[in-house]
Amino acid sequence: MAKSRQALRREVEAAEAQAATKKTASSKKKTATKKVTKKRKAAKPRTKRAREQMQRRRLVWVVYSSTMREEGRFLFYEKEKAEELLETLLAKGKRKYFLQPLKEALNSDGTPVVQVSNPTPEVDDEDVSADAEAENTDDVDVDAELDLDDDGGDELESDGDADAAEQSADS
Repeated sequence: MAKSRQALRREVEAAEAQAATKKTASSKKKTATKKVTKKRKAAKPRTKRAREQMQRRRLVWVVYSSTMREEGRFLFYEKEKAEELLETLLAKGKRKYFLQPLKEALNSDGTPVVQVSNPTPEVDDEDVSADAEAENTDDVDVDAELDLDDDGGDELESDGDADAAEQSADS
């Protein structure tokens, strides 16, 4: 008679178990030799980083134009003033304005951190001397060179005419 399914299944499972034990035994030998040859690196001591102190900030209300130009800046509790400015700007013209909260950084003493948005342009010495020369020409007394006629008209004498008038007055 033929073997039952249960008997066949037991034979297959026994064969699989034998094959598995042979593989694990050979792999254990291989890993044991690898472990011996491999050296572990020494663990580095862990250092704790100092926790960065959070930077203090405060909330302010900023009124911006549509081009993101700052029109006004108000402290948090002055929101009504900011809204009033916003209403006046909106009523005044065609431009769009809006109100937005902004968190600005504070120094350790509580004063706001000054952020320079546009550095001042450096002035060349040549530009300063040209400005100084222009200022010197303003110091000239214009009234001294004017000669008033009887009819009340102003005439400007040239240097040659003034020299001739002085010579005729001397003789």
